[in-house]
Amino acid sequence: LLFIGLSAAIMGNTTTTLNLKSGLLVLGGALLIGFLSYPLKSYNDLIKTLFLVFKTPEPNYRELVKRIERLARINSNLALEKELNEIENLFLRKGIELVVDGYDPYEIYNIMEQEYELYISRKESLISILTTLQKLAPAIGFVGTIIGLINVLENMGDPVEMGRGIAIALQTTLYGLLFANFLFLPLSKKLSAYVKSEANLLYIILEGLMDIAKFRNTKAVAYRLQS
Repeated sequence: LLFIGLSAAIMGNTTTTLNLKSGLLVLGGALLIGFLSYPLKSYNDLIKTLFLVFKTPEPNYRELVKRIERLARINSNLALEKELNEIENLFLRKGIELVVDGYDPYEIYNIMEQEYELYISRKESLISILTTLQKLAPAIGFVGTIIGLINVLENMGDPVEMGRGIAIALQTTLYGLLFANFLFLPLSKKLSAYVKSEANLLYIILEGLMDIAKFRNTKAVAYRLQS
């Protein structure tokens, strides 16, 4: 919106630049095709995840390593069980529950690895939605421009009106590029960075769970995770 406002100020024709119908055509068309391409539940997950992306601070890896180190110092499953309610991270909590229930390290690794892959796969599918919308917006804008030019050519008369009609027709292409590069692309990049940081976080937890399950030396656990 800021970019469009600056364009309007430079061009001096707010009516032409800020044609909301063109913008709604592009955005509505891209979202409609997107809704047909992916389940509605995926969009619900996407909205929730984007709220988390902008709300959640950067992960504190050092604090996580210290937390895992403290858990590694506990030598009995009964004492670990008492710590479960204080563990906020769901992935770490589930792993500790498996340790408490007496699963061997190999089983814990397989179970948690499946959880890890499933989580990352779900997040990557959300990135795919934004990437698809990014590709659709310029295409819809180009289609809108073609339709507008067809209407202009069917009503060739006053050159001034023709020029105005062509200008309005080209706006859908402008909106397509704006939505693709100033909305969907930044959101996609932001979500990708968030998923990468989450993947690193879960990987550290997974490695830490293996050390806890094998009752390794706490200093060795901290050193390995920090590296």
